[in-house]
Amino acid sequence: MKLKNYFFILSLISVFLFSCQKEITTVVQPQQNEILTPNTTVATLVEKTVTKDGSKDNIIDNASCISVQLPVTVIVNGLEIVISSEADYAEIETIFDQFNFDVDHLDIIFPITIILSDYTEITINNMDELENYVNQCGGENEPDDDIECIDFVYPITFSIFDSVNELTDTISVENDEQFYLFLEDMNESDIVQINFPITMVLADGTEKTINNMDELATAIDNAKNTCNEDDNNDYNDDDCVNCSVEQITEMLLTCSWMPSTVKISEQDNSEQYANYIFTFNEDGTVVAKNNGNELQGTWIIEQTDTEILVKINFEGLSDFSFNWNLHEYNDNLSEIDLTFEDNELTLEKVCSEDKTLLEDTLSEGTWEIADFMNKGVSETSNYNDFVLDFMTDGTVTATKNSDVVNGIWEVVYDSGKLKLELNFNEIIPFNEFNEDWITVDVQTARVEVKNIDSDTNAESKLVFERL
Repeated sequence: MKLKNYFFILSLISVFLFSCQKEITTVVQPQQNEILTPNTTVATLVEKTVTKDGSKDNIIDNASCISVQLPVTVIVNGLEIVISSEADYAEIETIFDQFNFDVDHLDIIFPITIILSDYTEITINNMDELENYVNQCGGENEPDDDIECIDFVYPITFSIFDSVNELTDTISVENDEQFYLFLEDMNESDIVQINFPITMVLADGTEKTINNMDELATAIDNAKNTCNEDDNNDYNDDDCVNCSVEQITEMLLTCSWMPSTVKISEQDNSEQYANYIFTFNEDGTVVAKNNGNELQGTWIIEQTDTEILVKINFEGLSDFSFNWNLHEYNDNLSEIDLTFEDNELTLEKVCSEDKTLLEDTLSEGTWEIADFMNKGVSETSNYNDFVLDFMTDGTVTATKNSDVVNGIWEVVYDSGKLKLELNFNEIIPFNEFNEDWITVDVQTARVEVKNIDSDTNAESKLVFERL
């Protein structure tokens, strides 16, 4: 029997970790609905499920039918990095995503080893050799043989029978590679029974118990097209290939948005829009606020054959009035990148309730300076017995007996951060507070903010406590 000889040889040379038992003399009739027969529909579905998926490292090799064996050293836009695990693919994408309109380049340090879809390993010495294999794969998002939307849970055991249905061996496989090689070695004369039940897991993490061959075929066939196989050359599918109009609409309607990057014809105009806040409304209007001024425009999202367009129009804001292509969004849906020709716009989410909470908290009651660390030096004692009162009109007073110090305060979003702006002019010691303080913590009776010096990177901390 070919299958028995195959596993006997493998056990001697210890290439694969199959576990075999001695011949068993008990006569057991195999269940017909548990027999795995080569070249049947179910066998083909199983083989496609355990075929080596080569799409996870497409950001390196641009090919979904081969994988590069790790570790591998690559040079990404001039920076040499070692890719030791799948998690490191994100590091390549981070470098690629630093600029939207530059030409990204990745060089592989050869020699490398590639793994084919049938788990064959081949040494590759240069780019020409690699291209020969890449060209044999389909392009981005083209249909391929492997099924990625359902997986086996291991170990799985098989019973091997001879021609008189006598149980001769049991075989256990521990992963997709071992299962694939087991299938490849089978022939039509082999009688192989899967020892059900087995467990499979769907793309959403749901586990499914399989009790026989019919259920196995149905489970794989039903699942094979239910997920995004991520067969493009990006990584982690955050480039909105599968975004929907509904998803992005809901995203923009959640909170407000601040333009952190505005580049028009390769000119960086981000600074002049640093204090703008955009609010997208369900009625198709969008309001741009800047230091108390408001400008109303319109917005709509449309799906074309190849992309999602975010169409924004303001009569007085030409830098934002384009049919923007939705380029990318981050995992927590707090930032989206839009592009139009050589223009780019990045919007960061800012939730008005956070701003309102800080404003309402400070304007209720009076406060004392509980802690002030000025670039690592405690200066809290300079403010002992001062009582601060934050008024709703934007003024703040610090009172100690007959001494009264007047200043102004404002809560703003800047570069995606909620900040408390304080200005006491040159009045000592409160002139030390003349900074844009980043909000750290807001509680009913305590507010903590910090500031990082742009020249020295020294951090200062300011804590208010309610009296």
